[in-house]
Amino acid sequence: MAPGAHEKVGNRNEEFKRFEEELVLRHRAQMLGEMQAKLEEMDRGLSAAVLQSGRYVDKGYVRRKVETSVGTVWVRIKRLKRQGRAGSVYALFTDSGVSRISERAQAHCVQVAVGQSYQRSQETLRQLSGMQMSRMGIWKIVQSKGKKERERVEEQRQKVFGLGEVPNSDKPTKQAAVVEVDGTMVSSRETTEIEEVRGKRKMEVKLGVAFTGTEVVSGRRRRTVERLYYAQAGKAEEFGERWYGECLRHGIEPETRVHFLGDGAAWIRNLQRRMFPGSRYTLDAYHLQKAAQAVLTQRQHHHFLSFVRKNNALEALRYVKQLQGSDAAHRLELEMFCAYLERNLDGIRYDRPGPVGSGVVEKAADVVVGRRMKRRGMSWSREGANNLLALRVRELNNQSDRQESGL
Repeated sequence: MAPGAHEKVGNRNEEFKRFEEELVLRHRAQMLGEMQAKLEEMDRGLSAAVLQSGRYVDKGYVRRKVETSVGTVWVRIKRLKRQGRAGSVYALFTDSGVSRISERAQAHCVQVAVGQSYQRSQETLRQLSGMQMSRMGIWKIVQSKGKKERERVEEQRQKVFGLGEVPNSDKPTKQAAVVEVDGTMVSSRETTEIEEVRGKRKMEVKLGVAFTGTEVVSGRRRRTVERLYYAQAGKAEEFGERWYGECLRHGIEPETRVHFLGDGAAWIRNLQRRMFPGSRYTLDAYHLQKAAQAVLTQRQHHHFLSFVRKNNALEALRYVKQLQGSDAAHRLELEMFCAYLERNLDGIRYDRPGPVGSGVVEKAADVVVGRRMKRRGMSWSREGANNLLALRVRELNNQSDRQESGL
């Protein structure tokens, strides 16, 4: 390239950048002007109709702010006062259903807040659409919308387990599906129903993922097909019922052949037996080895795995039961390990088709929970976490549907 050409190219790029910014601002100003005119037109008609009733007094015009998806609009609208009553009434907001934060603006708030902090969401909205939302304003919208989504799931749970109704499925009935369940810890700001982990308050978020198979993306990379997420911080029984209801709505019905995987925790095993009683259960092979390594010597561990590799779980259990602990603490650990094996004995078989590890749900724990809720300085109330999780799993499930449909 000739001398000075780089500088010319750079100048051209800056010229286009300025043009693009000016064009966006011009179009945004035009849209805001049209938005203002439309709202004021609506208010004139509504206010005139209200005043005709004779029960209200015209107190003149005032300016009020409406947050829209293209930015903040200041509108000149009528302030009305009902005769004999205190307070003001604005026909635009009370009689038309128009919110001071438009539905589309609220949807934008949810869309950005499910994937990043409320502070970054505030900056993103301002930069991309000119919306002047505060962090607290975004938080309130997320809490309100999340609560509604949770109410839908709870209503579904009541119908399934209270009335015995099967929800209408959004998907065709699955012939077979893999269901994986796990839990992950997040920092808690509450003082009840929490666990101490390294001196910090924590609460467990329980989550499930279901899918019908995997497909190659590129090279060795694979992705799950017809994936469904659900997550909740709370009691295992309530989580299990809500998760089962979501599975039913997704097409995983009682006649579906379910392969259930878990790490062997008691609450997960109880959930599998109650919600998916006809499923084939597999204990995650990695967690089994990790649990064995924690209590067995290297020689004992090698011997134990020899039984497991032969798919002889009963002999593996008998072998551990005859071991003698080195002291009282070790004996207790061996007893607990035996209880763990007994609880998961039918899942210690790795010669059958299908996955033997719960890597998908562990990845889901990072995607659903970790990337949004485990950032530095974050802590959560149970209510706030569940409202956000309800929207986050809904968005991730919608993304999965769009991906599979090619949209």
